[in-house]
Amino acid sequence: MELKDIKKIGPKRLEGLRKLNITDINDLVFYSPNYYEDRKTLVRVKDLDFDKKQLVHLKIVAGPARRKTANNMTMVSYNATDGERPVEIVFFNQSFAVSYFKKGLSYYIFGKPSIYNNRVSFSNPIFSQVKGKDLGVIVPIYPLNAAITNKILRDSIKVALDNFTDIKLLPDEIVKKYNFLSIKALLRMIHFPEDIEKANYAIKSMAYVEAFLLNVMKYSNFSFTKKSKGKVIRDTSEERDFLRWLPFLLTDGQKDAIVDIKRDLEADYSMNRLLQGDVGSGKTVVGQYMAIKTVAGGKQVAFMAPTTLLAVQNYEKLKTFADKFNMNCELLISKTKKKDKERIYEEVQNGNIDILVGTHSLLNEDINFKDLGSVIIDEQHRFGVNQRNNLIEKGNGTNVLVMSATPIPRSLSIILYGDMDISEIKTMPEGRQKIDTYVLTEKEMDSINGFVRRELQNGRQAYYVCPLIEESEKSDLNSATELYERLKDEFSGKNVALLTGRTGDEEKEKIMTDFKDGLIDVLVSTTVIEVGIDVPNATTIVIMNGERFGLAQLHQLRGRVGRGQFKSTCIIAHNAKNDETYARLKTIERSNDGFYIAMEDLKQRGPGEILGLRQSGAQKFKFLDFETDLNIVMRTKNDFDEYIKNASEAEVTELKNNAELLLGKIESGVLN
Repeated sequence: MELKDIKKIGPKRLEGLRKLNITDINDLVFYSPNYYEDRKTLVRVKDLDFDKKQLVHLKIVAGPARRKTANNMTMVSYNATDGERPVEIVFFNQSFAVSYFKKGLSYYIFGKPSIYNNRVSFSNPIFSQVKGKDLGVIVPIYPLNAAITNKILRDSIKVALDNFTDIKLLPDEIVKKYNFLSIKALLRMIHFPEDIEKANYAIKSMAYVEAFLLNVMKYSNFSFTKKSKGKVIRDTSEERDFLRWLPFLLTDGQKDAIVDIKRDLEADYSMNRLLQGDVGSGKTVVGQYMAIKTVAGGKQVAFMAPTTLLAVQNYEKLKTFADKFNMNCELLISKTKKKDKERIYEEVQNGNIDILVGTHSLLNEDINFKDLGSVIIDEQHRFGVNQRNNLIEKGNGTNVLVMSATPIPRSLSIILYGDMDISEIKTMPEGRQKIDTYVLTEKEMDSINGFVRRELQNGRQAYYVCPLIEESEKSDLNSATELYERLKDEFSGKNVALLTGRTGDEEKEKIMTDFKDGLIDVLVSTTVIEVGIDVPNATTIVIMNGERFGLAQLHQLRGRVGRGQFKSTCIIAHNAKNDETYARLKTIERSNDGFYIAMEDLKQRGPGEILGLRQSGAQKFKFLDFETDLNIVMRTKNDFDEYIKNASEAEVTELKNNAELLLGKIESGVLN
């Protein structure tokens, strides 16, 4: 059956359904309501809740009365009662309402009550003499558009459900374990519930189905290295000395992460762990600890970063400690000379290099480790799954730590990295300054530039960031170039530089190095600086067109400053056209907590962007709520881990294929 075969679904409504991302019968039956209206439970007038719609049973005692309002609207009113309290029923701009009711008869009235002239009033309510299709039932309310009414959608869903062939979306043992109803029965309960409790039960059941299938699809398409027999690295004096020699106190979060890693490395299985931490939370020192412990235990380490500058920064920090322990730490990047590369290849293979730090260069097929014990990957979201696995497979039973400075709500982390253990660093190191954040309009650029000028006069440096939008890369490049030209005049006598995605790798590296060394005062850039090196002297970042960025990205950009001893400021200059956008930006102003901001981003934009899921263009899941369903997400992970131990390939494939009816396909994104 196709959508066009449903009665009353013509070309105009087909287009309306398409705009709701409903393109076939499956989309229709899996379309989830926003909320429910209880048009079934009768309420006495004295017990009415004035914040929601309710059902009352009223007798008409007078009317109709007809008059014009002050703003020239036609008003038809009736007086009614439930036997205890008087009620006024009012219709606006419905002149034919004079024939709606007859005096002495009783009607079911559904609507939101208010107080008008010291009396309970219902405006333009739904009404009927008898309970039927629209009254006396629980009615789901769906997201709609001008072409599709709630009634049309419900009628269409009923036809679709009647013609829907039940499908298998859960393993038999899971169905038995939780006594799940069939998918068709759950869908019918969602769309045509007997009561609210059953509707909620069905939605939570389908949320479980959705979360379980995410595990299936992730396992099938993007599986990470599974835990296997690993290389046991016992307690060493070097790791204890490393912790003693640190010139600062570790935070509780860092200590907990180190305890996790120590336990994993000393176990007889390979470690597979995600380390999440906010910008500046001190993840690098945890990675350094893992590297030192691994080498002290007689194994080699590969430390991969997404950019040359980050690789160099990690190398310099690691080498300081490696030298103290007589460990050989080397750097391999694209511009490493050919003869040095050949030497590194040879020394890695014979075991003379203990720690190899680099970029994608570490993936070179000519690199063969003698005994690779641990892989550490910085800014993991910049690498694809295959790239990570290619590096991991250079060892046997390799321990893996991937680090991310992009906080993800724990529920999403469990789905994204369900086969990884997760450590979180939520506490910031002592002395790490709060970044003052201000949301201003671009009309205030004179004041913003004046603030930056004063910072420059004090010997500090500044970033200006312009958005980069895929649909209009050239346009945004021109805006960055335009801003660069303006700021050269604005800050005459200062060195202003431009950095965009079009800047060549060598030139990009030189610009960032010059900026770090203080040779550039103002860096105008697109979001290519989102992941960058530490520049302690940069104290101000101005983000242009802030309304074009997600909250998480704004927070990530803000983290480019506040890296040193000086007070730092983030200014978000915007052209927000509505209150909603402005309120979203104010979230950044209120908080420096990346995990809180990530959750707010999740609430506002849905998980689709983070997960890389595309669901006929939709961004949100149908039944799963990542804010409230963490317990469900965790339960499905545990259930899936048990299920997959004995599942056949054919069964997993069947579930995956059926899952696409509900979830759509998982395309390239963070998972890929």
